[in-house]
Amino acid sequence: MHPHPLAWWQSHFGGIAPRGHILRRALPERWVRLHSLPGAKRYAESEEEYREIQQRHLTVASTLFNADEPLYVFRASESEARPHGKVRHQLAGRQFREAVAVMPTATQTDDEDRFYVRALVSKWKPDFFEEAIRLLADWQEVGISFVSPSTRNIFCPYDGGMDIFTFSIAPEELCTRFAAWQSTRPDGM
Repeated sequence: MHPHPLAWWQSHFGGIAPRGHILRRALPERWVRLHSLPGAKRYAESEEEYREIQQRHLTVASTLFNADEPLYVFRASESEARPHGKVRHQLAGRQFREAVAVMPTATQTDDEDRFYVRALVSKWKPDFFEEAIRLLADWQEVGISFVSPSTRNIFCPYDGGMDIFTFSIAPEELCTRFAAWQSTRPDGM
């Protein structure tokens, strides 16, 4: 039995929201950024480009996660919409738990600067992952993180790429393995 994912997150990462740009500031020594498309192109314009996005994300995530490994999936949103009727908070057909944690942003200045974090428990199954990646690539979903409770590896896909925070593999190893997908900018962005 795994602990509640929000409790697990807070016990390992404290009040840091599970969101790529926040984690990048808190864990710079564990961070690697990779692009979804050649030339750092942000959005797909063809099915061929969507296949490239899927292939890159699946390849990297398969490096971080093992088949059937339990995963926590977090959504860190800047606002908390209330679903109407029987609709529940969900991602690609998987329902988030009703519990929500409120976490400050890294630059919190008032009560409005916070993330509402929900979680679901899943396993590393590319069928769910592929649908979620398509939603993220089109900016229909934001603030999603896939996390292994056993390795603490964190995969934060977004429209245009992925922020990775690795604890089981040296970041330099990922940089070498996926050098062609990295930014040419000195700051790695």
